[in-house]
Amino acid sequence: MKIIATFILAIVVAGFAGDAPYNPTPDRYVDIHHSKIDIRVDLDDSTVTGNVTHIMSSLRTDLYIIQLDCEDTEIQQVLINNNRPLEYSLNGPKLNIELDRTYGFDDTLTLSIDYSAKPKKGLYFVRSDKAYPDKNNQAWTQGEGMDNHNWVPLWDYPNDRATFEVILTVDTPYTAVSNGEFVGMTDKGATRTFHWHEHFPMVSYLISFVIGDFRRVEDSYGDLSIGYWVTPEYDDADALRSFDRTPEIVAFFNEHTGISYPYEKLDQIIIDDFMWGGMENITLIHQSSGTMHTDRARPDHTSDGLVAHEIAHQWYGDMLTTRNWANAWLNEGFATFLTYAWREYDHGRDAAEYGRRWMLSSVRWADESKRRPMVQYYYESDMDLFNSNIYAKGALVLNMLQHMLGYDAFWRTIRHYTRTYQFKNVESQDLKRVFEDVTGQNLEWFFDQWVYTGGLPELEIKYKYNRRNKHVKLTIRQTQDVASSSLFRLPITVLIDNGEIVRQDIWIEEEESTFLIPSIRDPNMVLVDEGHIIPKQMEFNKTQSELIYQSEHATHVLDRIWAIEKLAEKKQRKRSIENALVHALQKDPFYGVRVEAAEALGKYKPKKGAEILMSSMPRQDNRVKRACIRSLSSYKTKEVKDFLIETMMTADNDYTVNDAYTTLFAVDSTAADSLYDWAMKQDSHRDMIRKTAIRSLRKYNTSNYKRLKALLEYGAAPWSCRSTVVSTIGSHTEKHPELISTFEELLFDPSRDVRTTAARLLSRNGDESQVVNLEDLIVRDPITERYVTPMIARLKGEGPTQEPVPSLRHELLDIRDRLDKLIKAQQD
Repeated sequence: MKIIATFILAIVVAGFAGDAPYNPTPDRYVDIHHSKIDIRVDLDDSTVTGNVTHIMSSLRTDLYIIQLDCEDTEIQQVLINNNRPLEYSLNGPKLNIELDRTYGFDDTLTLSIDYSAKPKKGLYFVRSDKAYPDKNNQAWTQGEGMDNHNWVPLWDYPNDRATFEVILTVDTPYTAVSNGEFVGMTDKGATRTFHWHEHFPMVSYLISFVIGDFRRVEDSYGDLSIGYWVTPEYDDADALRSFDRTPEIVAFFNEHTGISYPYEKLDQIIIDDFMWGGMENITLIHQSSGTMHTDRARPDHTSDGLVAHEIAHQWYGDMLTTRNWANAWLNEGFATFLTYAWREYDHGRDAAEYGRRWMLSSVRWADESKRRPMVQYYYESDMDLFNSNIYAKGALVLNMLQHMLGYDAFWRTIRHYTRTYQFKNVESQDLKRVFEDVTGQNLEWFFDQWVYTGGLPELEIKYKYNRRNKHVKLTIRQTQDVASSSLFRLPITVLIDNGEIVRQDIWIEEEESTFLIPSIRDPNMVLVDEGHIIPKQMEFNKTQSELIYQSEHATHVLDRIWAIEKLAEKKQRKRSIENALVHALQKDPFYGVRVEAAEALGKYKPKKGAEILMSSMPRQDNRVKRACIRSLSSYKTKEVKDFLIETMMTADNDYTVNDAYTTLFAVDSTAADSLYDWAMKQDSHRDMIRKTAIRSLRKYNTSNYKRLKALLEYGAAPWSCRSTVVSTIGSHTEKHPELISTFEELLFDPSRDVRTTAARLLSRNGDESQVVNLEDLIVRDPITERYVTPMIARLKGEGPTQEPVPSLRHELLDIRDRLDKLIKAQQD
């Protein structure tokens, strides 16, 4: 699944989890070989009716009962071998089927189940109505983690693989798209039946389909059929703008994994109101329609990172799949790392490393929030594990192995691992064994401290130059809590610049380690862990002159950025620091360093900072221009106000306009307020400009409240802005406590984002009497449980006082401005 959205939400939510139960891999008593799903999906009443047939063999000598996963479902009958009815019972989320006799290892049996379902999870329906007549009518599945059993009885855990057929009957003129080979379509007048067949064995959460008004934009790579399914409002150019790098990405992964993409096709389909950025269903990748964009969004947004991540999953997640959720990093960490590798190939080393900086930050954030190992069997819900602890940390662990073992040895191992376990389920020990077999290295210590144990090293670093003996005395202390983490064994590269560049590889294994490194003179710069390869907390106090030198001369972008950030933290206002930051902004060869220099100038706030920032913008990468604009927020002058307004009116980039508008509120809120009506008329990527205008109404006054009340009427605000309206009017609750009843009504709103936002506001402004309303929301819409449960705990006085996160996409968009300098590196 998509990394950017998942990281940000899951890190916060993870902090609310208490003691969690142990979740081992469940035992299997049958091996399902093939499943055929033949169903009628009715978009009008959100129902599924039909049949599923499973062909399976026994994994016991005395098999007499079969248990499948099944919820929100009525069973009409169960037949064995297509002729004999069987007794069955539904017990919670399980369907227990009593067999007609005892079956053994050599027996194969066929179970046929007639059923109907009105699913609350796993299959979602999107509809237009009188207020939003242009909204697309759709039905789409989201099986990961274990949600497909809400619309079809099956084994819903990733430790079994089978081939599948999906036969979908839908109302004319809808199209139904699913996994694998398109067998054919039968037109029956009022309905149409689409038949799809996936010939490669896969786990059940990857079964998917989408129904709606779609057409396929054709592409190809050699003999591989590639398609981009889009809704009527998008033309071929729109589809290609988002997805046309697909053939190149496939070629890159073919080479690096050692196995060419083997499946029947590679389709990507956009869906509305998706809770994630993307989902890697085999041969049919679901992508959020929010990734679609015009040229006005580039280069600040592209779909390339999202596309690469989901395509990488076709190997790691689909072809090789974790055997249990505890090892999910083998899916997500690999996809994140492959995306990083693609970015290096496509945009160069600096861009890839700038993106890795975001991974380092998110891993530190997650570790501070809730320390846990990457392989984790203790959790309330499998989806609790899907955070940066498996995405970013997984990728960083693979990157460390690449640096430690060498590029050739690493990729040789990856190719051997992929060939060995293709179309199989894997655990971390499988990966470790292959690395050891190929390289001859004992990696027990590495996997113990990075995979099976939580925490990060916390390093306190000091050095002193000995002029008499001409060496640098380097002392490194590990200060982390070893009770919740470990004492790390770390291979580290130390760089000394004394006019010549000296690199020395050292190993840290003790709580305190001291090294004497020869140096002909007092160094201009000492780097410990050059390039920030190791995820860690680091305290390394350096002088102003050292930081200035490092900001200009360090080879690696992350070392230059680190120095720039430390310079901005200096309390003294010195011309030398200002000059260094300006030099980085105007002269550094990489745009990401220039972005961080602009941000640093905003924090450092030199007297002539506004003039410097505005004069530095011409001929800059747009992402640098935006950083300059954001850093103008401290300069409340007429010149800055006029500059921001002119930028809003003339810029040809949505992100630039939005940053100028946002900054204008800090510089001259009266001027910004006067542009509200203008902003509400602006179409932009993900409606960001309208959302900024709506958020500007947070400050309480009668006019703002009336505007928000008008927008709160169903149909008054664009669909994508409705949760923003609800969140913003929530800041007026103290003055208008009658809003509590409005939020209660919004728990039944058609938009999940609105429902979860209303729940958040009730948990913040209501009392314990709201518990029953929030519990009812979870019953009606179980996917909200992950977000709403911490809210209920807080109402009961059992949870933390922090604000729980309302919804994944809403949180991502709300904090986009604060994390923009990190996120845009992933969207490079």
